Amino acid sequence: MIFQYLTDWQLAGFWPYTAIWGRSVETGAIHGGITPSIPAKVPGSIHMDLLRAGLIEDPYYELNSLKCEWVPQRWWMYRTTCVIPEELCGRRIRLVLRGIDYKAHIFFNQMPKVEHEGMYTHTTLDVTDYVNFGGDNTVQVVIESAPDEMGQIGYTSQTFTQKARFNYKWDFSTRLINLGLYDSVYFEAVGGATIESSHIRWLDGKVTYAAEVAGEGKLRAKLSYCGKTVAESEGCASCTLEMPAANPKLWNPNGYGGQPLYELSVELYDKSGTLSDTKTFKVGLRTLSYERCEGANGESLPYVVRVNGKRIYLKGVNITPLDHMYGTVTRERYDKMLTLAKNAGVNLIRVWGGGIIESEDFYELCDCYGIMVWQEFIQSSSGIDNTPSERPEFLRLCAATAETAVREKRNHVSLTFWSGGNELFDPSDKWIPATYANKNIAMLKEIANRLDPDRLMLPTSASGPLGNIDASRPEDNHDVHGPWKYAGVEGQYTLYNTSPSQLHSEFGNDGMTNYESLLTILAPANRKVTTVAENFTWRHHGEWWDTYGYRELPIFGEIDDLELFVALSQYMQAEGIRYALEANRRRAWHNCGSIIWQFNEPWPNVSCTSVIDYYMRPKFAYWFYRDAFKPFHISLRYDKLAWREGEVFKGTPFVHDDTRDDARGENCEITVNILDSAKNKIASFGGGFEWKIAGAGRVFYAECITSDGARSDTNTYMFFVVSDEQPHADKQAVVEFIKNYKG
Repeated sequence: MIFQYLTDWQLAGFWPYTAIWGRSVETGAIHGGITPSIPAKVPGSIHMDLLRAGLIEDPYYELNSLKCEWVPQRWWMYRTTCVIPEELCGRRIRLVLRGIDYKAHIFFNQMPKVEHEGMYTHTTLDVTDYVNFGGDNTVQVVIESAPDEMGQIGYTSQTFTQKARFNYKWDFSTRLINLGLYDSVYFEAVGGATIESSHIRWLDGKVTYAAEVAGEGKLRAKLSYCGKTVAESEGCASCTLEMPAANPKLWNPNGYGGQPLYELSVELYDKSGTLSDTKTFKVGLRTLSYERCEGANGESLPYVVRVNGKRIYLKGVNITPLDHMYGTVTRERYDKMLTLAKNAGVNLIRVWGGGIIESEDFYELCDCYGIMVWQEFIQSSSGIDNTPSERPEFLRLCAATAETAVREKRNHVSLTFWSGGNELFDPSDKWIPATYANKNIAMLKEIANRLDPDRLMLPTSASGPLGNIDASRPEDNHDVHGPWKYAGVEGQYTLYNTSPSQLHSEFGNDGMTNYESLLTILAPANRKVTTVAENFTWRHHGEWWDTYGYRELPIFGEIDDLELFVALSQYMQAEGIRYALEANRRRAWHNCGSIIWQFNEPWPNVSCTSVIDYYMRPKFAYWFYRDAFKPFHISLRYDKLAWREGEVFKGTPFVHDDTRDDARGENCEITVNILDSAKNKIASFGGGFEWKIAGAGRVFYAECITSDGARSDTNTYMFFVVSDEQPHADKQAVVEFIKNYKG
């Protein structure tokens, strides 16, 4: 039972080893820090503590992160003192450190030093024999220099740590290697028995609770809803408690019903009958099963999710950590991001394997908002080779991470998939995903199946015969990735009109960040239309995602105003994402969902594939994503974005309906109005149609309207008309479209 969180810390930097050695061998002098002792926040980040103290400049502004690369090369000592009340004498006192990043030496009073390695395994120390009850007690944690791990470009087969890889440089982030205590540090007072792990399940109409208990004891459990007890039970610590829940209120994914949560409170009494430990959980009740997509062959994995007997079309997003300094992310910041996701219709988040095992705040909010979670274990592709590491030290650390993560997250109703990691491929071919036969993946599957047998663990993402989408091999597109850029005013539509994916778990489109955000991160001299080839600061903030040369310049011609460039770039990002989502959705249930790359970003980019920026400001793609996934929605199939006078435009409308198991609207009225540049109606159709383009001006619009008598939806598409004399699209039409779009 937690009785004190440790928050009042001091922090100082040292040269390697001097913080644990203490005195000079030659002179006996006490080794001082290379920085003054400064206040530190826990949970937190050493970089943020240094920034608050004025010892570094804002690493997110301009090129300042380059000036901070010395920070992870030092050793850092956290120190605090606290009083442990005398009335706790007779209880066992445990010191718990939940988020040590990365390798550390832990000291408590005169207790022998304890060493720790790994971000996701917690350290729990029984310090009872060393406590000064009623007096000061000292806790010191010395964090070693960051290990020399690989960023995005490197060799996956040679990874050796369980440290978040994106910190070392990824296409959406810089090299800013976090160190520190990024989760809670606290004291517990317990009796002769403790609950070390819990497993809550709902099977055959009964809630079961099983505990791993240290010591001997007896459990008492109570299930409540809105303050009213609905079931009680008790038993010995080694047994499973069965608590019948009559007519339970079921938890549903976002858009498919409500998310009622029960409260499960558990008390553990030791053999003397004294209350020894307690746990409280928010519990969602739902059935969960998996099946193959329609038309899938017998080798395909069961990607389709059924919740409470209903197929759930996956409306997904991939997330990165919210910040390089992940210990600074508050529950309020998670809530802001997840509220944006919920309001956009997101029902699944894939937690990418190059990041972190997400926090309890994240999972609790996903439970509340009906957002299913696909949690990957901590390993990812590295560009040069993507083979899962089998180095003994890596497998040991990876197994420890997996055991900790599964035990901690399995009680969250939102958890839906485990995955071995991101883009892990077979050593025989760089682009063929690894399977359960791989030694590394097999180890993780054994852990997941043993500790959480009710959920599917995918070997990796992508999975199946192909890693990347390939329309020429329709039978082999199981769970596929890519592309991450707009394929052109014709190529984008050819690609998605012929896409054979069963699950499209990572793909995207890049776009500029919001203008307000650019003003925050760029000096005045860099607030101009430029490219990453020409401007080093722009390269530093998103070097892979320069859209001007490959997309906006060919489509729109020269652009000399930054705000205009932002609008055009964001519109093209949104257009590409919307078409991909709607095209995949038109194939339900041969395709079971789309998970875009990416929803957020961990530091402020000038341009990126995210649909909300670092400051949680939605880009225009956010609104197209939201509307493409409305429960009742009309979409239009077409062949290209830019047309010429006299060409024949072919359009096929499609009504999507989440209330039907086939996901296709029936008995709906459909109207497609063709509007000219001035928004005047020049043609109207009642279904699929062909229209010879004439008299439209430089743009025309397809206004799609549907109704089933009780519900209605309108969706408008803009198309460009170009010619030899005017080869570029109308810039101002885009600005007006964005301005007038329902948002």
